[in-house]
Amino acid sequence: MLGIQEGQAFFNAARNPNNRPENNIRIEDNLPSLNEVYNYFQDFLSRYSSNTLKEGNLKRALFENVKNNNFTLDLKLDDIYKQQTVFENNEISATPISERKMKKHENYSAILARALSERPLTYLPTVERVCYEVCETANILNEEDEHLNYIQINLLNTFIRPTPIRGLLAATQERFVVVPGIIVQASKPQHKMRKITLQCRYCDHKMSIDVPLWKDKPQLPPYCRYSSTMKSSMGVSNPMDNQLGCNGVLEPYVILPNECTFVDIQSLKMQELPEAVPTGDMPRHLQLNATRYLCEKMIPGDRVFVHGVLTSYNPNPKPTRADGTNFSYLHVLGFQKYDDMTGNDLNFDVEERNELTLLAAEHDIHEKIFKSVAPELYGMDEVKKACACLLFGGTRKRIGEETKIRGDINMLMLGDPSVAKSQILKFVNRCAPVSVYTSGKGSSAAGLTAAVMRDSQGVFSLEGGAMVLADGGVVCIDEFDKMRDDDVVAIHEAMEQQTISISKAGITTMLNTRCSVIAAANPSFGSYDDSQDTTDQHDFKTTILSRFDIIFLLRNKQDIEKDTLLCNHIVALHASKHKSQEGEIPLSKLTRYIQYAKKEIAPLLSKEARDSLRNFYVQTRAEYRGDRRSVTKKIPITLRQLESLIRLAESFAKMELSQFATEKHVQMSIDLFSASTAETAKQCLIFETMSPLEQKAVKQAEDAILGRLGRGQRASRVNLFRELQLRGFDRSALSKALAILIKKGELQERGD
Repeated sequence: MLGIQEGQAFFNAARNPNNRPENNIRIEDNLPSLNEVYNYFQDFLSRYSSNTLKEGNLKRALFENVKNNNFTLDLKLDDIYKQQTVFENNEISATPISERKMKKHENYSAILARALSERPLTYLPTVERVCYEVCETANILNEEDEHLNYIQINLLNTFIRPTPIRGLLAATQERFVVVPGIIVQASKPQHKMRKITLQCRYCDHKMSIDVPLWKDKPQLPPYCRYSSTMKSSMGVSNPMDNQLGCNGVLEPYVILPNECTFVDIQSLKMQELPEAVPTGDMPRHLQLNATRYLCEKMIPGDRVFVHGVLTSYNPNPKPTRADGTNFSYLHVLGFQKYDDMTGNDLNFDVEERNELTLLAAEHDIHEKIFKSVAPELYGMDEVKKACACLLFGGTRKRIGEETKIRGDINMLMLGDPSVAKSQILKFVNRCAPVSVYTSGKGSSAAGLTAAVMRDSQGVFSLEGGAMVLADGGVVCIDEFDKMRDDDVVAIHEAMEQQTISISKAGITTMLNTRCSVIAAANPSFGSYDDSQDTTDQHDFKTTILSRFDIIFLLRNKQDIEKDTLLCNHIVALHASKHKSQEGEIPLSKLTRYIQYAKKEIAPLLSKEARDSLRNFYVQTRAEYRGDRRSVTKKIPITLRQLESLIRLAESFAKMELSQFATEKHVQMSIDLFSASTAETAKQCLIFETMSPLEQKAVKQAEDAILGRLGRGQRASRVNLFRELQLRGFDRSALSKALAILIKKGELQERGD
């Protein structure tokens, strides 16, 4: 453990870690000294007030935080810039330096803000020392807090333009930057020495070194300081003179861990936002170092603006290469989280709000949204409606302290190849404010949920998967049928409870996966076969199917009229390949509309809507109990389907920015449910419709019909059935077999 700590400690006078105000050291001529910043901030702390602070001024906010055992203070540089109070001479602090500065600069706030912006690592210790002394003077520190010698400042520079990870080049080195991204990995907090106590192993001389919080290699004194002082006072020029002190022994000091002061430090890894990665490029990463009270404030899946200083270190104290290549990392000074629900910048001005409100007031807003979903695809109206519902989502609810009901909608498309399933996924990935696209074939349980990783030093860290990174958005999973059973089981909790529970390598935590899932899959035999057993058509278990609110069976049926229209549409697209086909609402505007609806609108069911849903549920259940042989027996309506209907109704209400889901929205959700999940159930995908004996009889009847009719032969239905019935086949099985063969296109029914 001692070796690890030695590798973290160093002393660098250039950055001036000494935080005492009496050290009047200037970094540049146009920047104030530490002593001046000490006086500036001390006066600013008591005078500053802002409408954004409920406490009224910064000092009162600091006192409230400390009383609540929160030893931090959020300080925004743009608030300092906005402070334009001109002080009168009798209001100026009596400090001579302050008086001279006030006469020269009527407003010192700009000087203070510029100093913290250009050299935050130099001036922050002084600012934190002022905060601690103010709290100490006010006697608000408890006895157990006396060991504290700092108040941590979360410095936020919100007036500068964010710099993407790809833009962190050499020009940004050692400068204050704001970097957007998503946290993908977080390690356990470790301990770092803030003040090192050294002792000479020969003469027992002790000394202390203040250690900066940024990471570098140790630089301990090469000789005993007591010995060097004695030699200097006696006029001995040779430090290796063995007649004095410690006999000139190199590296005489050892670290005393029990007398050192430690702080927490945590390593994190941030990745570019998925929507910001250029097509074909790998997402880039950036290492973060969070210290003290910033530890464990960010977890994998959080979308954040990280405020800090880009610096570098050399992991090898004796590099074998002479090129001087270092590794860059961001020393975190503060952070801001994106919006929890949508994960994007949601600053809507008055003009944009009015524009979106006028759009929602149009009488055909639903149709405009549906036509704007994948406009390049012909038909598929019900699928586009379902995609729109998935993008808008329902209302997330919290019942009590622990119980939560998800509002996100999950959708599964199971169908033949070449029915545009992947195109639907691509559109949702482009349109959703937050989205992650993945393939089931190349995705593992850890890649979809979370994994515990071990670095080269043996330290375990938690890394989030696709569903964690898509928190607040949509996960698009193609080739869903290619996933292994173990991987499918791993996402059960993520889809329904919308959390991921991790208990590995001593790490026990829970991550949020508040996202919708849209998946596309092919049947087991490549295309759907009406004659096959239902259990052979797909490998999905009821436990995963029941977590999808909407399930579509997309068939590539042979229809001359439909095939002609579809062919004309595709040929027209290829003829105008340089023209992009826009929907009723442009894609960028639709994305902003979805963001606005998800942020501002949380519709609830009206009384009429509740009555309509109750009547539908009770009536359908009554039909199920009354007629065991009817089709409703094959489509049981349970409470999970009822919740799906509620989410769909709420999403339809969001599309028109309505705070209440009405009876009209409930009817739209029932119609969509009947056209998707209920219709799929009728076609034997989820619920059994034939017993194994019936299925075997139908299969035998198919073989008999195909054996009776050769290629190009014709026969009347009556004669065919009469002949096969004489051979012992049941008429019901023959009817079902003939219908299946016609659907598959192996037989054609003609009226002539």
